[in-house]
Amino acid sequence: MKKFIISLFIFFFIVFSLFGIAYLNFSEIIRHPLKITSSIVVHVKTGDNLYSVLKNLNSNGEVGNMSVIKLYIKNNNLNTNIKPGTYSFSKDISLKQLISDLNKGNVDTDFILVTIPEGYTIEKIADKLAEKGILDKTTFLEDCQKYILPPSIKPIPNRKYALEGYMFPDSYELKKGMTGQVIIKKMLDRFDQVVAGLEKDNNLIFEQDKIDNIVTLASIVEGEAIVKDERSVIAGVFNNRLKSGMKLQSCATVEYILGVHKLVLSYKDIAIISPYNTYLNTGLPVGPIGNPGKASLLAAMKPETTKYLYFVAKFDGSNSHFFSENLSLHNQAVKVSEANRKKNGY
Repeated sequence: MKKFIISLFIFFFIVFSLFGIAYLNFSEIIRHPLKITSSIVVHVKTGDNLYSVLKNLNSNGEVGNMSVIKLYIKNNNLNTNIKPGTYSFSKDISLKQLISDLNKGNVDTDFILVTIPEGYTIEKIADKLAEKGILDKTTFLEDCQKYILPPSIKPIPNRKYALEGYMFPDSYELKKGMTGQVIIKKMLDRFDQVVAGLEKDNNLIFEQDKIDNIVTLASIVEGEAIVKDERSVIAGVFNNRLKSGMKLQSCATVEYILGVHKLVLSYKDIAIISPYNTYLNTGLPVGPIGNPGKASLLAAMKPETTKYLYFVAKFDGSNSHFFSENLSLHNQAVKVSEANRKKNGY
């Protein structure tokens, strides 16, 4: 009997001990659900729900036991409606407060959505960041010059910015006071992500020794094309000119030198001495003339096969071009283009 009582005591001691440990673990997860060392930024998109946000954090190892969290939410009948935005949570926040902040939309107002348009140059990106109050233009440009280049980007003499072309244009959640180094890495990482997607979706291989030429061509296509369907055709025109040894004669490359967009270039403009001037120099310019988007990158990777060697803007309100196989046909197209430009007041 004595042994039975002792065994029973030990049994209940173990059971209560396990129950106590489980309760403490449960309580700790509820008090401090985030498994982080300082703070975390959470981006909630339109259409996200509470469980999808928590599941994403869990998959990244940033929250504790999801079963415990779901049980707590259900038993306490917590509001699971959340609002989109960018949130900043400290490591000490409770589960109840975290959910409450998501319910009320208590976003971090220091985060701003910044959209970088396709074709923007590094200097235009710097202007946009300054305009949004993220950081001043001079600091960002200095950070671009000092940035340690990844192996895929080779330093080439006479380039204005080594990173030009690789800063992918997209929408980014950026925080006021964020360093240029952090912003640059975000944009370069996005570039790598987009290129990997293009390779996979189109069964292509972005060969390392050809990356720079493709990005440079894509940046010119971005500067010349407005109509999406014409991008691969324009890339094909430049590809044909490169193969035949003709100068590219891209207005966009001269505009990059000038720093402004001009509908019509003057003879003085196209005579500017610069390694970017494709009216004077044969082949591609010394580097990209802007940061191309996904469509232009794909066009440069897969130029359309045609016999076209020339194109000129129609100036008819369509934003499209006349394409020609020889100079005689091109000259005829130029006459129509000029007539349309004058007629329509461009």
